[in-house]
Amino acid sequence: MKIINKFFLLMVFILAVPGFTIFGQVSVTNDGSAPGNSAMLDVKSTNKGFLPPRMTTSQRNAIAAPEEGLMIFNITTGYIDYYFGGSWKSLAGVSEPVFQCGMKVTDVRDGKLYNTVKIGNQCWMAENMNVGNRLDSTVLPTNNGIIEKFCFHDLEANCSVYGGLYTWHEIMQYSETPGIQGICPAGWHIPADAELTALVDFLGGTDVAADKMKEAGTAHWLAPNLGTNESGFTGLGTGMQDFYWDYSYWDLNLYTFFWSSTLFDTASAYGYYLGVNTYSTGIFRTYSWKNYRMSVRCLQN
Repeated sequence: MKIINKFFLLMVFILAVPGFTIFGQVSVTNDGSAPGNSAMLDVKSTNKGFLPPRMTTSQRNAIAAPEEGLMIFNITTGYIDYYFGGSWKSLAGVSEPVFQCGMKVTDVRDGKLYNTVKIGNQCWMAENMNVGNRLDSTVLPTNNGIIEKFCFHDLEANCSVYGGLYTWHEIMQYSETPGIQGICPAGWHIPADAELTALVDFLGGTDVAADKMKEAGTAHWLAPNLGTNESGFTGLGTGMQDFYWDYSYWDLNLYTFFWSSTLFDTASAYGYYLGVNTYSTGIFRTYSWKNYRMSVRCLQN
């Protein structure tokens, strides 16, 4: 029997036995030659090609936890794509891959990766920002050129799960210009109140948007969370931190609050935000003192 036929019989056996592992090198060839010394799999042919899995960009982005080096043929773009460094890249003859919403984005300041999601015409980070140096709860951040955050119960591990909590001044980097980059990476910005409102409107309005924005289940929300995460926004119950009373942390897994970059008025001590809780399908838009510490999501420019 030819080597190539033996290979296909072996592959049929492998597919029939979950967890089966090949030890040693494999050669797929029509000339009977051995595999190259440095190759685990050596495919040789003068009249046949290699056919990787073919899928659309959406199907590719839906692959759960892709391995570094995973390769597919993208029938949407017509290019070979590979997964590396937390995002999909293209063998399209360009040195840098073109970002597509749904790919991970890297914050070059600290190397953190953030999931992204397209909702309507907007591209959102699907995780809260977690950038900067952690301060203890009783400390007030200052305009010192260093991004400063708070973590629930002053534990960095909580920032790793829920993202940082920030004062309004800090997310804005001490500007009052709506839509400014603030603490977001380059190419992203702090959403203005109108942009948050557009998100809520696209998801059906204030009466129903919350459940579509909340992560499902009770891993990061207390019961009776009915979140569906239909939008992919993946809001978590981050809670917040008080400043004016006793510096206490409140409402972990019960509420989440997203700052906007819009002031209540031009001379105000208040900034607008959106609030979501575990009990309601609805979302509320209101304003709060700038020194409260709350979450922020970045929106692509």
